[in-house]
Amino acid sequence: MKKIKLLAITHHNRKNINPIRPEASQIIGLHQSGAVDVTVMCNPGSTLIPYFEEHGIEVITDPLDKKLSLATIKRIREHIKANNIDILHLFNNIACSNGATAAIGTKAKVIAYRGQTGNVSRWDPTVYLTMLHPRLDKIICVANAVTEDLKKHVWGNKNKAITVYKGHDQSWYQNSPADLSDVPMHADSFKISLVANLRPRKGLHVLMDAVQLLPEDCNIDVLLVGADPQAAAIQDMIKRSGKPQRVHALGYREDAPEVAAACDAVVLPTTKREGLCRAVLEANSYGVPAIVSDTGGNAELVADGTTGIVVPPSDPQALADAIMTLYQDRDLCDKFGLAAKKRVIEKFNVQQGVDKTLTIYQGLLEN
Repeated sequence: MKKIKLLAITHHNRKNINPIRPEASQIIGLHQSGAVDVTVMCNPGSTLIPYFEEHGIEVITDPLDKKLSLATIKRIREHIKANNIDILHLFNNIACSNGATAAIGTKAKVIAYRGQTGNVSRWDPTVYLTMLHPRLDKIICVANAVTEDLKKHVWGNKNKAITVYKGHDQSWYQNSPADLSDVPMHADSFKISLVANLRPRKGLHVLMDAVQLLPEDCNIDVLLVGADPQAAAIQDMIKRSGKPQRVHALGYREDAPEVAAACDAVVLPTTKREGLCRAVLEANSYGVPAIVSDTGGNAELVADGTTGIVVPPSDPQALADAIMTLYQDRDLCDKFGLAAKKRVIEKFNVQQGVDKTLTIYQGLLEN
Protein backbone atom coordinates (compact mmCIF):
# COMPACT_ATOMS: atom_id res chain seq x y z
CA MET A 1 0.00 0.00 0.00
CA LYS A 2 1.28 3.47 -0.92
CA LYS A 3 2.47 5.45 2.08
CA ILE A 4 0.73 8.69 2.99
CA LYS A 5 3.12 11.58 2.38
CA LEU A 6 2.88 13.93 5.35
CA LEU A 7 4.37 17.37 5.95
CA ALA A 8 4.00 18.31 9.63
CA ILE A 9 4.76 21.93 10.51
CA THR A 10 5.50 23.04 14.05
CA HIS A 11 7.47 25.66 15.97
CA HIS A 12 9.10 25.40 19.40
CA ASN A 13 11.69 27.46 21.26
CA ARG A 14 11.57 25.57 24.56
CA LYS A 15 14.71 23.95 25.92
CA ASN A 16 12.61 21.66 28.09
CA ILE A 17 11.22 18.80 26.02
CA ASN A 18 8.51 17.80 28.54
CA PRO A 19 5.83 20.22 27.26
CA ILE A 20 6.28 19.22 23.61
CA ARG A 21 7.00 15.51 23.91
CA PRO A 22 3.36 14.38 23.35
CA GLU A 23 3.19 16.21 20.01
CA ALA A 24 6.58 14.90 18.94
CA SER A 25 5.69 11.35 19.96
CA GLN A 26 2.52 11.43 17.86
CA ILE A 27 4.52 12.49 14.80
CA ILE A 28 7.14 9.82 15.48
CA GLY A 29 4.41 7.23 16.03
CA LEU A 30 2.89 8.05 12.62
CA HIS A 31 6.33 7.60 11.05
CA GLN A 32 6.87 4.29 12.84
CA SER A 33 3.42 2.99 11.82
CA GLY A 34 4.79 2.18 8.38
CA ALA A 35 1.75 3.88 6.79
CA VAL A 36 3.11 7.43 6.71
CA ASP A 37 6.19 9.00 5.12
CA VAL A 38 6.85 11.94 7.46
CA THR A 39 8.72 15.18 6.86
CA VAL A 40 8.77 17.85 9.58
CA MET A 41 9.24 21.57 9.02
CA CYS A 42 10.20 23.49 12.16
CA ASN A 43 12.24 26.49 13.27
CA PRO A 44 16.05 26.09 13.13
CA GLY A 45 16.51 26.17 16.90
CA SER A 46 13.80 23.67 17.77
CA THR A 47 14.61 21.28 20.61
CA LEU A 48 12.83 18.57 18.64
CA ILE A 49 15.21 18.43 15.67
CA PRO A 50 17.60 15.80 17.12
CA TYR A 51 14.62 13.96 18.61
CA PHE A 52 13.00 13.63 15.17
CA GLU A 53 16.25 12.85 13.37
CA GLU A 54 17.22 10.03 15.73
CA HIS A 55 13.92 8.37 14.74
CA GLY A 56 14.74 8.66 11.03
CA ILE A 57 12.45 11.60 10.24
CA GLU A 58 13.57 14.16 7.68
CA VAL A 59 13.59 17.69 9.11
CA ILE A 60 13.60 20.91 7.09
CA THR A 61 13.82 24.31 8.76
CA ASP A 62 12.19 27.68 8.32
CA PRO A 63 12.01 30.64 10.74
CA LEU A 64 8.20 30.29 11.06
CA ASP A 65 8.20 33.56 12.95
CA LYS A 66 5.49 35.57 11.17
CA LYS A 67 1.73 35.11 10.91
CA LEU A 68 2.05 35.50 7.16
CA SER A 69 5.43 35.27 5.49
CA LEU A 70 5.62 35.22 1.70
CA ALA A 71 8.94 33.37 1.90
CA THR A 72 7.52 30.72 4.25
CA ILE A 73 4.35 30.32 2.18
CA LYS A 74 6.41 29.91 -0.99
CA ARG A 75 8.69 27.34 0.67
CA ILE A 76 5.78 25.25 1.97
CA ARG A 77 3.97 25.41 -1.37
CA GLU A 78 7.08 24.33 -3.28
CA HIS A 79 7.57 21.40 -0.91
CA ILE A 80 3.94 20.30 -1.26
CA LYS A 81 4.18 20.26 -5.03
CA ALA A 82 7.71 18.86 -5.38
CA ASN A 83 7.04 16.00 -2.94
CA ASN A 84 3.42 15.26 -3.84
CA ILE A 85 2.31 15.83 -0.24
CA ASP A 86 -1.00 14.18 0.69
CA ILE A 87 -1.50 15.63 4.19
CA LEU A 88 -0.37 18.96 5.60
CA HIS A 89 -0.64 18.85 9.42
CA LEU A 90 -0.27 22.23 11.13
CA PHE A 91 0.43 22.26 14.85
CA ASN A 92 0.18 25.94 15.81
CA ASN A 93 -1.24 29.23 14.58
CA ILE A 94 1.83 30.38 12.64
CA ALA A 95 2.01 26.99 10.95
CA CYS A 96 -1.71 27.22 10.21
CA SER A 97 -1.81 30.71 8.70
CA ASN A 98 1.20 30.08 6.47
CA GLY A 99 0.58 26.41 5.70
CA ALA A 100 -3.15 26.60 4.91
CA THR A 101 -2.52 29.60 2.65
CA ALA A 102 0.31 27.77 0.90
CA ALA A 103 -1.97 24.79 0.24
CA ILE A 104 -4.51 26.80 -1.76
CA GLY A 105 -4.76 25.27 -5.23
CA THR A 106 -2.92 22.05 -4.27
CA LYS A 107 -4.36 18.58 -3.70
CA ALA A 108 -3.01 18.34 -0.16
CA LYS A 109 -5.55 17.80 2.63
CA VAL A 110 -4.99 20.31 5.42
CA ILE A 111 -5.35 19.64 9.16
CA ALA A 112 -4.96 22.15 11.99
CA TYR A 113 -4.57 21.61 15.74
CA ARG A 114 -6.71 23.24 18.43
CA GLY A 115 -5.65 23.08 22.07
CA GLN A 116 -8.19 25.07 24.11
CA THR A 117 -11.72 26.38 24.27
CA GLY A 118 -12.71 29.99 23.63
CA ASN A 119 -11.07 32.93 21.89
CA VAL A 120 -12.68 32.21 18.49
CA SER A 121 -15.22 34.52 16.87
CA ARG A 122 -16.65 34.66 13.37
CA TRP A 123 -16.41 38.45 13.68
CA ASP A 124 -12.64 38.41 14.22
CA PRO A 125 -10.96 38.62 10.79
CA THR A 126 -7.66 37.19 12.09
CA VAL A 127 -9.36 33.87 12.90
CA TYR A 128 -9.87 33.30 9.15
CA LEU A 129 -6.10 32.82 8.95
CA THR A 130 -6.25 30.04 11.54
CA MET A 131 -9.24 28.06 12.87
CA LEU A 132 -11.71 29.41 10.31
CA HIS A 133 -9.29 29.32 7.38
CA PRO A 134 -11.39 28.14 4.42
CA ARG A 135 -8.63 25.76 3.27
CA LEU A 136 -8.81 23.57 6.40
CA ASP A 137 -10.25 20.08 5.89
CA LYS A 138 -10.06 18.99 9.55
CA ILE A 139 -9.27 20.53 12.92
CA ILE A 140 -7.98 18.05 15.45
CA CYS A 141 -9.01 19.20 18.93
CA VAL A 142 -7.33 18.09 22.12
CA ALA A 143 -10.59 17.38 23.99
CA ASN A 144 -14.29 16.89 23.31
CA ALA A 145 -15.04 20.17 25.07
CA VAL A 146 -12.71 21.94 22.63
CA THR A 147 -14.38 20.20 19.69
CA GLU A 148 -17.89 21.16 20.79
CA ASP A 149 -16.83 24.74 21.47
CA LEU A 150 -15.23 25.07 18.03
CA LYS A 151 -18.26 23.60 16.26
CA LYS A 152 -20.23 26.67 17.34
CA HIS A 153 -18.02 28.81 15.11
CA VAL A 154 -17.05 26.61 12.17
CA TRP A 155 -18.93 27.34 8.95
CA GLY A 156 -20.53 24.52 6.98
CA ASN A 157 -19.49 21.01 7.95
CA LYS A 158 -19.39 20.91 11.76
CA ASN A 159 -17.64 17.53 11.63
CA LYS A 160 -14.55 19.36 10.45
CA ALA A 161 -13.72 19.56 14.18
CA ILE A 162 -12.79 16.20 15.72
CA THR A 163 -11.19 15.03 18.99
CA VAL A 164 -7.88 13.24 19.37
CA TYR A 165 -6.37 13.08 22.86
CA LYS A 166 -2.66 13.83 23.16
CA GLY A 167 -0.82 10.71 24.24
CA HIS A 168 1.55 10.20 27.15
CA ASP A 169 3.99 7.35 27.67
CA GLN A 170 4.66 5.86 31.10
CA SER A 171 8.37 5.60 30.26
CA TRP A 172 8.54 9.40 30.59
CA TYR A 173 7.53 9.22 34.23
CA GLN A 174 10.09 6.96 35.86
CA ASN A 175 12.22 9.60 37.59
CA SER A 176 12.36 9.88 41.37
CA PRO A 177 10.17 12.56 42.98
CA ALA A 178 11.82 15.97 43.17
CA ASP A 179 14.02 16.71 46.17
CA LEU A 180 12.17 19.50 47.97
CA SER A 181 14.33 19.53 51.08
CA ASP A 182 15.26 23.17 50.45
CA VAL A 183 11.61 24.25 50.60
CA PRO A 184 10.57 25.32 54.14
CA MET A 185 7.60 22.98 54.40
CA HIS A 186 6.00 21.64 57.54
CA ALA A 187 6.70 18.14 58.88
CA ASP A 188 4.39 15.44 57.51
CA SER A 189 2.26 18.02 55.70
CA PHE A 190 -0.23 17.24 52.95
CA LYS A 191 1.36 18.74 49.85
CA ILE A 192 -0.54 20.10 46.85
CA SER A 193 0.95 21.76 43.78
CA LEU A 194 -0.18 24.05 41.00
CA VAL A 195 1.70 25.03 37.87
CA ALA A 196 1.12 28.70 38.59
CA ASN A 197 0.51 31.46 36.10
CA LEU A 198 -0.69 34.98 36.86
CA ARG A 199 -3.12 35.07 33.95
CA PRO A 200 -6.50 35.36 35.70
CA ARG A 201 -8.05 32.42 33.85
CA LYS A 202 -5.48 30.06 35.38
CA GLY A 203 -7.21 30.54 38.71
CA LEU A 204 -4.29 31.14 41.08
CA HIS A 205 -6.50 33.67 42.90
CA VAL A 206 -9.18 30.98 43.32
CA LEU A 207 -6.68 28.63 44.96
CA MET A 208 -5.39 31.35 47.27
CA ASP A 209 -8.95 32.17 48.33
CA ALA A 210 -9.56 28.45 48.92
CA VAL A 211 -6.44 28.19 51.10
CA GLN A 212 -7.72 31.13 53.13
CA LEU A 213 -10.88 29.11 53.84
CA LEU A 214 -8.99 26.05 55.14
CA PRO A 215 -8.95 25.48 58.91
CA GLU A 216 -6.04 27.16 60.69
CA ASP A 217 -4.82 23.84 62.09
CA CYS A 218 -4.76 22.17 58.67
CA ASN A 219 -1.24 20.84 57.99
CA ILE A 220 -1.04 21.60 54.28
CA ASP A 221 1.73 23.06 52.12
CA VAL A 222 0.99 24.57 48.69
CA LEU A 223 3.69 24.59 46.01
CA LEU A 224 3.42 27.08 43.15
CA VAL A 225 5.54 25.72 40.30
CA GLY A 226 6.67 28.41 37.87
CA ALA A 227 5.70 31.30 40.13
CA ASP A 228 8.56 33.77 40.55
CA PRO A 229 9.11 34.18 44.30
CA GLN A 230 10.58 37.66 43.70
CA ALA A 231 7.53 38.96 41.83
CA ALA A 232 5.44 41.42 43.82
CA ALA A 233 2.24 40.10 42.24
CA ILE A 234 3.05 36.57 43.40
CA GLN A 235 3.81 37.80 46.89
CA ASP A 236 0.48 39.61 46.92
CA MET A 237 -1.22 36.38 45.89
CA ILE A 238 0.52 34.47 48.68
CA LYS A 239 -0.63 37.07 51.24
CA ARG A 240 -4.15 36.69 49.85
CA SER A 241 -4.13 33.08 51.06
CA GLY A 242 -4.10 34.25 54.69
CA LYS A 243 -1.51 31.50 55.31
CA PRO A 244 1.70 32.82 53.69
CA GLN A 245 3.84 30.37 55.66
CA ARG A 246 1.97 27.54 53.89
CA VAL A 247 2.43 28.75 50.30
CA HIS A 248 5.76 28.36 48.51
CA ALA A 249 6.64 29.89 45.13
CA LEU A 250 9.26 27.61 43.55
CA GLY A 251 10.07 29.66 40.45
CA TYR A 252 10.62 28.07 37.05
CA ARG A 253 11.29 24.31 37.23
CA GLU A 254 12.09 21.95 34.40
CA ASP A 255 11.19 19.08 36.72
CA ALA A 256 7.53 20.05 37.20
CA PRO A 257 6.38 16.42 36.75
CA GLU A 258 8.77 15.30 39.47
CA VAL A 259 7.53 18.08 41.77
CA ALA A 260 4.00 16.76 41.25
CA ALA A 261 5.29 13.27 42.07
CA ALA A 262 6.54 14.58 45.42
CA CYS A 263 3.04 15.87 46.28
CA ASP A 264 -0.13 14.22 47.52
CA ALA A 265 -2.38 15.97 44.98
CA VAL A 266 -2.34 18.64 42.29
CA VAL A 267 -4.90 21.35 41.64
CA LEU A 268 -6.03 23.06 38.45
CA PRO A 269 -8.52 25.83 39.28
CA THR A 270 -8.83 27.27 35.74
CA THR A 271 -11.76 29.64 35.35
CA LYS A 272 -12.19 29.32 31.55
CA ARG A 273 -10.54 28.36 28.23
CA GLU A 274 -8.91 25.08 29.24
CA GLY A 275 -7.85 22.29 26.93
CA LEU A 276 -6.36 19.03 28.16
CA CYS A 277 -3.94 20.01 30.90
CA ARG A 278 -0.53 18.40 30.56
CA ALA A 279 0.32 19.06 34.23
CA VAL A 280 -2.63 16.92 35.32
CA LEU A 281 -1.65 14.09 32.95
CA GLU A 282 1.93 14.24 34.24
CA ALA A 283 0.82 14.09 37.87
CA ASN A 284 -1.66 11.29 37.16
CA SER A 285 1.11 9.35 35.41
CA TYR A 286 2.97 9.38 38.74
CA GLY A 287 -0.14 8.18 40.56
CA VAL A 288 -0.99 11.60 41.99
CA PRO A 289 -4.68 12.60 41.81
CA ALA A 290 -5.99 16.01 40.73
CA ILE A 291 -8.66 18.46 41.78
CA VAL A 292 -9.79 20.39 38.72
CA SER A 293 -12.44 22.95 37.80
CA ASP A 294 -15.19 21.94 35.41
CA THR A 295 -14.08 23.92 32.38
CA GLY A 296 -12.75 22.89 28.99
CA GLY A 297 -11.40 19.36 28.89
CA ASN A 298 -10.76 19.09 32.64
CA ALA A 299 -13.77 16.85 33.33
CA GLU A 300 -12.57 14.52 30.56
CA LEU A 301 -9.21 14.20 32.30
CA VAL A 302 -10.59 13.55 35.76
CA ALA A 303 -13.41 11.10 36.47
CA ASP A 304 -15.10 12.85 39.38
CA GLY A 305 -15.17 10.68 42.48
CA THR A 306 -13.11 7.96 40.80
CA THR A 307 -9.73 9.40 39.80
CA GLY A 308 -10.00 12.81 41.44
CA ILE A 309 -12.46 15.61 42.14
CA VAL A 310 -14.13 18.07 39.74
CA VAL A 311 -15.40 21.35 41.21
CA PRO A 312 -17.26 24.33 39.71
CA PRO A 313 -14.96 27.02 38.31
CA SER A 314 -14.33 30.19 40.34
CA ASP A 315 -15.69 28.58 43.52
CA PRO A 316 -13.09 28.82 46.34
CA GLN A 317 -15.35 27.09 48.87
CA ALA A 318 -15.88 24.05 46.62
CA LEU A 319 -12.12 23.90 45.99
CA ALA A 320 -11.38 24.15 49.72
CA ASP A 321 -13.90 21.39 50.45
CA ALA A 322 -12.28 19.14 47.82
CA ILE A 323 -8.82 19.73 49.28
CA MET A 324 -10.15 18.85 52.73
CA THR A 325 -11.77 15.66 51.39
CA LEU A 326 -8.39 14.35 50.25
CA TYR A 327 -6.54 15.78 53.26
CA GLN A 328 -8.84 13.99 55.70
CA ASP A 329 -8.90 10.67 53.80
CA ARG A 330 -5.41 9.70 52.66
CA ASP A 331 -6.59 6.22 51.66
CA LEU A 332 -9.12 7.80 49.28
CA CYS A 333 -6.38 10.08 47.95
CA ASP A 334 -4.14 7.08 47.24
CA LYS A 335 -7.06 5.19 45.67
CA PHE A 336 -7.78 8.12 43.34
CA GLY A 337 -4.09 8.30 42.42
CA LEU A 338 -3.89 4.65 41.40
CA ALA A 339 -7.10 4.94 39.39
CA ALA A 340 -5.82 8.13 37.72
CA LYS A 341 -2.62 6.42 36.61
CA LYS A 342 -4.63 3.51 35.18
CA ARG A 343 -6.87 5.97 33.32
CA VAL A 344 -3.90 7.72 31.70
CA ILE A 345 -2.43 4.40 30.59
CA GLU A 346 -5.72 3.21 29.08
CA LYS A 347 -7.23 6.43 27.70
CA PHE A 348 -4.41 8.89 27.08
CA ASN A 349 -1.60 6.72 25.72
CA VAL A 350 0.46 7.60 22.64
CA GLN A 351 -0.85 4.75 20.50
CA GLN A 352 -4.51 5.81 20.69
CA GLY A 353 -3.52 9.25 19.41
CA VAL A 354 -1.50 7.79 16.56
CA ASP A 355 -4.26 5.37 15.57
CA LYS A 356 -7.00 8.02 15.56
CA THR A 357 -4.86 10.48 13.63
CA LEU A 358 -4.02 7.85 11.02
CA THR A 359 -7.73 7.03 10.66
CA ILE A 360 -8.43 10.73 10.04
CA TYR A 361 -5.71 10.87 7.38
CA GLN A 362 -7.06 7.81 5.63
CA GLY A 363 -10.63 9.12 5.75
CA LEU A 364 -9.66 12.42 4.17
CA LEU A 365 -7.77 10.71 1.35
CA GLU A 366 -10.65 8.39 0.57
CA ASN A 367 -12.96 11.36 -0.12
